[in-house]
Amino acid sequence: EPIIRILDPKPFMDVQRTGKAVRDEKVYLAEYDKYVEQTIVLDKEYKALICIMRDVSDEEQQKQRKEELSRQTVETADKVVDKQMRIVQEIASLLGETAAETKIALTKLKESMSDE
Repeated sequence: EPIIRILDPKPFMDVQRTGKAVRDEKVYLAEYDKYVEQTIVLDKEYKALICIMRDVSDEEQQKQRKEELSRQTVETADKVVDKQMRIVQEIASLLGETAAETKIALTKLKESMSDE
C-alpha cells in the first residue's frame, strides 16, 4: 500500500529538498483516528529519510476535552451574566415605577397639606 495514502508527502519532500529536519510536527492520521508527532530527518550519508512518530492521541483528546469544558464554562458564565443583567434591569424598572408613584403620592400629600 502506498505510503501517501496514509501520510502527506509534502513534509518528506521538503526535508529531502532542503535538508532541514521537521521536528515534532503534529499530524492527524484520519485512517487510523490517531494524532502523532512526527520528526523527519535526512540521513545524507545513506540518502534516506527517517521518520519517527510518537502517538499523542491521548494527550490530544485530553486537550480537546479541556477546551470543550472551557468553552462550556464560558458559555454558562455568559448565560448567568445575561440572566443577572435582565433581573437587574427588571428591578431597576420596578424601582423606577415605585419611585415615580411615591413622588406623585408625596406631591399630592404636600399639595393637600398646603391647601389647608
